[in-house]
Order: sequence, then C-alpha cells, then structure tokens
Amino acid sequence: MNKKIKTTSQQLTRLFLSLFIVILLLVNLAFAGVSITFIYNNAHQQAEEVIDTVSDNISDHDEHKNKKEWKLFLNAYLARQSNDAIALKTPKGKTVYSEDGEELFEKVKDRRNFNHVIFLNNSVYYLQNEYADDYKVSVLLNVNDLFTLITHLLLAIIVLNLFAIICSIPLIKRFSRKWSQPLEKIDRGIAAIEQQTTAEKKVFVPKQPVEIRHVAQSLNELLEYQNKAIQREQQFVTDASHELKTPLAAIRGHINLIKRRGEDHPEIIAKSLKYIDSESSRMEVLVNELLELGRAQKQHQSIEPVDLVSIVQKESEIVEQEYNCRISVLSPKKVFYPIEIKDFRLVIHNLLDNAAKYSQMEGQVIVKLQKDHKYLTLLVKDYGIGIKKENYEKIFDRFYREDQAHSSKIKGTGIGLAIVKEIIEKYHGKIRVIPNMTKETIFEVRLPL
Repeated sequence: MNKKIKTTSQQLTRLFLSLFIVILLLVNLAFAGVSITFIYNNAHQQAEEVIDTVSDNISDHDEHKNKKEWKLFLNAYLARQSNDAIALKTPKGKTVYSEDGEELFEKVKDRRNFNHVIFLNNSVYYLQNEYADDYKVSVLLNVNDLFTLITHLLLAIIVLNLFAIICSIPLIKRFSRKWSQPLEKIDRGIAAIEQQTTAEKKVFVPKQPVEIRHVAQSLNELLEYQNKAIQREQQFVTDASHELKTPLAAIRGHINLIKRRGEDHPEIIAKSLKYIDSESSRMEVLVNELLELGRAQKQHQSIEPVDLVSIVQKESEIVEQEYNCRISVLSPKKVFYPIEIKDFRLVIHNLLDNAAKYSQMEGQVIVKLQKDHKYLTLLVKDYGIGIKKENYEKIFDRFYREDQAHSSKIKGTGIGLAIVKEIIEKYHGKIRVIPNMTKETIFEVRLPL
C-alpha cells in the first residue's frame, strides 16, 4: 500500500509540532526533577537542623527524665500543626518519642525507604537518623504537602501545555506554509515552463531563505544554459543544412548536366567533374570539422603535461608551406601544460590557419607562448584585414564568416574558431580578440594552471 505523499508544508508542520511537544516534555521533566530535588534537599536540611538543635540541647542529666518530660522536650523542636515526629534513643537503650511519634515510627519501621524517603498511607515522609554523644536521634518529616503542591503545579502545567499545543497548531501551519511558499512557487514555475511561450524561461527567485534563493538562481542559470544550447543547436542545424545543401545542389546540378548533355558535349564533363571534386572535398572538410566540433565538447580525463612549443613549431611549418607566409614563434625553449596533444594541435592550427588566410601574400604572423604562476597565455597576431569590433564575439559562432563578400574566395567553413572556443572552454580557459586601433588581429588564449 503506497503511503500518502506529504507536502513540504505538512512535513514542516509535523516536524515543528513534534519538536514543540518534545521541548515541552523536556521542560516538564526538568521542572519535576528540579522540584523533587528541591523538596529532598529542603527536607534533608530541615532534618539536619532539628537533629543539630536537639543534640546541642541534650545534657548528661537529661537521661533521668521521664517520658512526659522527654515528650515536652522533643515537641519543642517540632512545628505546630505538623505530622512530624522525633525519636530519641538514650545511651541506656531507652527510646522516647515526641507527641504521637511512637505510633508514627512504628508504622514506618518495616517500610522500605528510597534514599531516606518513605511512602505511607498516601503520604510522603523523610527519615533521617544520626548519632550525637551516644544518643541516636531520628527525625521523621512529613513532606506530603510539598509533594501535593508540586503535583498540582505539574498538572496545571500539563493542562497549559495541552492548551499551548492546540493553539500552536494553526500558527505552526501558517508559518510552515509561509516558509514552504518559495518552494511551492518554484515547483509551479517548473511545471509551467513547458507552457511558457517566451524564449527566456525562468522560475521564481525568492529573497529568503538564502539556500532556496541559491537553488532557484542555479536552476535559472541551468535553464538559461539549456536555452542557449538549444538555440545553438537549432542554429547549427539550420546553418549545417544550408552549408551542405548548397554544394549538394551544385553537385546534383552538374551530374544532371552530364546526363543530359554529356554525350553531345563531352567537353563539359571534365569541367563538371572538376567542380564536383572541389565541392565534394569542401563537404568532406565540413563533415570532418563538424565531427571535430562534436569531439571537442567531450570532457577530458586527467592527462600528463606535454611540451607545447614543439607542437607550435610543427604546425607553423605546415601553415607556412600551405600559405607561403612567415610565422615567428616567441616562447621559451619548452612550455609544459596538461592538455591532449590533438586538442592543442587543433587550437594552434586553426588560429594559424585563420591568421594566414586573412593576411596578405607573404605576410607575417607572430605566435607568442608564455606561462606565469596563474595562466598559460597564447597570442596569435596577424597583419591582415582586421575584424570589426562589433563582430569580436560573433566570429566564434558556427558558420559565421565576417567578410561575406569574400567568403567564396577565401576557403573555409566558418567552424574553425568555434572548435577553438569549444576546446578552450573544455579546459576552463578563455579566448578573446584583443581590441586595437589598427587592422592587425590579435587572438589571446588563456588557460588556467
């Protein structure tokens, strides 16, 4: 059988009510314990005072007193209208009692005491025995009135506690609903997210308590990240389909052209095949870069530091041969950093390739690699056509190419810098374009140590 699911408000109400009852119970027990201790200590002190007073007033010739004289002597140390009693045993073995003391001591003689406390006929007595100058003094004090008073007080407190519990239930429910209200609003906000038509989906963020506010803020950050990821994926699908559709349409067009006119005009076959080969190569590069982009987003495992200088030099030689440019590497002889070799090779190759593509023929590209106690810094500087300030962030988007007019003349897919950004962010680093007043472009990569 499934248990009924309780809301946060119900659980808080049950918890606070239980705590309140437990606290009241502990307070009552503490009061009872303190009261009993007070009665016990008061009875013990009173008995000691009576015994000390009797002992101080006994002399040697008192032993010859008769019972009546002893009774008058002992009665003088008892309060009037009390049920207390004193018994005195002389050195000769004679026992004398105060008024009605003999009957009372006879009743308690066979009674078991609990640390000097005796229960007799719904009454409570305190018994104390001591020896003084060969006399045995026994004092029996009736503390029933005090116990009765404490019992009545306890009963009154219990009634007040029950009344307090009954009155506290609606207050606890009210406060529980107030404290759980932020969670309920967040829950309703989460449930309503699917019905929200706005692009920006958020849940309610309360001011108090701090922990719930942080949870709501973290949830909104997650929703924002998810929304941006969905938008990126949607844009990616749109751009990828557009980028692939154009060469595919061109390839299909040339194939149909060969089918229709190839037999009559064989000269168009070579031209069409050359175009098909070029477009298929471009598609191959695009597909490979898309695969690299997907791989770049995967989290890396713990890896050993590698020498980055040798990788920079090798990739510089490759790009120099391909674009006929000059690349200058400014760095120490060795710079070690924990990164996958393939990841760093993609970063440096794409940055150098981008710099060389947009530089003038036989232009110069400068690479600077350095490391301090906080960061590894990589700078790639070219003297090409430059980047407009408003496009500093856009160039890292997939398929974005700033110079649309010359994009067909300069080879590329617009994914290279997106791959670089994904790899850098995977290692918790940052990449940016350093603002400058000239046409030179400076990319800065910073990776934390």
